[in-house]
Amino acid sequence: MSTRDDDLTFVKDEIERLTKDGVLGFYTHFEVTEVVAFRDRVAPPLNVFSVFVAEDRGNVASTDAEFLGPRIRLKQVRDWTFGVCRYLRPISEILNDLASFQRTKVWRPSGEALRIGPLVAMPPRFVPADTTVIVPWNNVIKNNFWNGSYVVELADPDKAELKLFFDSPPALQELSEQVQTVAPIRLASLSDRLGNLAFQIPITALTATFAHQRLSGDVVVSLGWHPKAKPRKLRAACDMQFDDTLTGYASVEVNGDSATVPTASGQGMLRAALWDEESRVVLAAMGSTAFIETVVTNMRAIDPEPRVFQIPGRTGASQSARVGLFQSNKIVVEAPKKSRTDQWAKQRIYRDEAARLSRERRFVQYRPTGPKAVAHEAALKDLHFLLSRYGEDGAWLWDPYLTATDVLETLFYCPHSGVELRALTAAAEIPDADIEAPETLTRHQAFAAAQRAIFNNAQSNWHGIRLEYRMRCGASGWPFHDRFLIFPVKDGGAQAWSLGTSANSFGTIHHILQKVDDGQLVMDAFAELWDQLNQPQHLILKKP
Repeated sequence: MSTRDDDLTFVKDEIERLTKDGVLGFYTHFEVTEVVAFRDRVAPPLNVFSVFVAEDRGNVASTDAEFLGPRIRLKQVRDWTFGVCRYLRPISEILNDLASFQRTKVWRPSGEALRIGPLVAMPPRFVPADTTVIVPWNNVIKNNFWNGSYVVELADPDKAELKLFFDSPPALQELSEQVQTVAPIRLASLSDRLGNLAFQIPITALTATFAHQRLSGDVVVSLGWHPKAKPRKLRAACDMQFDDTLTGYASVEVNGDSATVPTASGQGMLRAALWDEESRVVLAAMGSTAFIETVVTNMRAIDPEPRVFQIPGRTGASQSARVGLFQSNKIVVEAPKKSRTDQWAKQRIYRDEAARLSRERRFVQYRPTGPKAVAHEAALKDLHFLLSRYGEDGAWLWDPYLTATDVLETLFYCPHSGVELRALTAAAEIPDADIEAPETLTRHQAFAAAQRAIFNNAQSNWHGIRLEYRMRCGASGWPFHDRFLIFPVKDGGAQAWSLGTSANSFGTIHHILQKVDDGQLVMDAFAELWDQLNQPQHLILKKP
């Protein structure tokens, strides 16, 4: 696959349209920041991510590419180094570079060739500034604090030479942290943009603010035009959203420096946009925004008498402790409420959300009252549900007390044939198993033999099972305590659930099964430990 001429023509046309004087602002140059990779015996260097920011630099000449800081080396990527370079080019030169690339298939805006993958044009997108909602794009573009920016993008859909970062997310995180020491580009937060060329065109033709009126609910739009810009008629639109409904909406023409949008005082989050009908562009937008209706101040008065006590020492001697105390006095200032109906709606939304989390096994609390065996069998059905719903790319079970019986009761119920199943135990408890083991076996060797005996006695045909079962022993790795069921995702990312207890007691005692906010971090931690436990003494069983 190669970059199509139509895609390059589209991007050139859009850049020319959006950088035309007065449409979005006034621009003369692109400030270019490139994150590039150097690989041993492979030339030219590879584009990891490039951002071109349109700016007004007057009659300043081009600047040569200059690396910001020393070469970056990663612990997990041996034969690669990375760098961040920056230079300035007139917009016309960048457009010529795109035209040259269209003819020669060589990309060299800095003057030196840069290797890029096949690119496809993405429709221009408007990126608003962060509000109560954080916009991921703002982690990689420059100073998008005010009206917002347009981004025109040439995207690499294959990312063939950058797969290492998707296979090893910790390497991407390390690169992202190193890049941020010289440039505010958080690559790890927008990994789907690796290999891309992003052209950022900030809105500078005007400044716009959207002010929410507390009592009426209306929104006042105020404009301030750039001295060189021609004021023109615009349209402002606002809406309020709550509980998947529109609780307020209005649209008005803005002919002067301000206008009132009669959105009405509805519940929910406000969104607003300013549209230029003449140029067919958005000149300002505000993402979903909540407004302060309650202010709480907390005054703490220090108690003159501390709390004192003795902590029994683990080695015999007691330790004295003293804790300073204070009394809190909260002062709450809140806007007058027009009705109490929102309280009932919020209670219903909370109940619905709690029920949804339980149905999807995102949050399940176990409080067994009957026989333990019955409770255990019933609770295991929740794990079987998760294995069926999310296990199409594999399932990894991490439990210090994990045994072969637990694996049979959990991972063997994954209905997805041939996916990678991993089980990791700390061999923290040798199960009762009627096996004969030579006295020369170590504790961990006896544990592994007991596990294999359980699998042999299961009389399984092993159909569709691809299982590897390891244990931590010796000095390798590190001790672990938490229990997780992890579902890797083939195209990047992961989902993970905290079990709250070991699989052998699942459902038989009070505990909580809960989805983890960032499953990728849990998967990375598991993978790091798993990779260290790669010696023969760590392997209990591998099928096939």
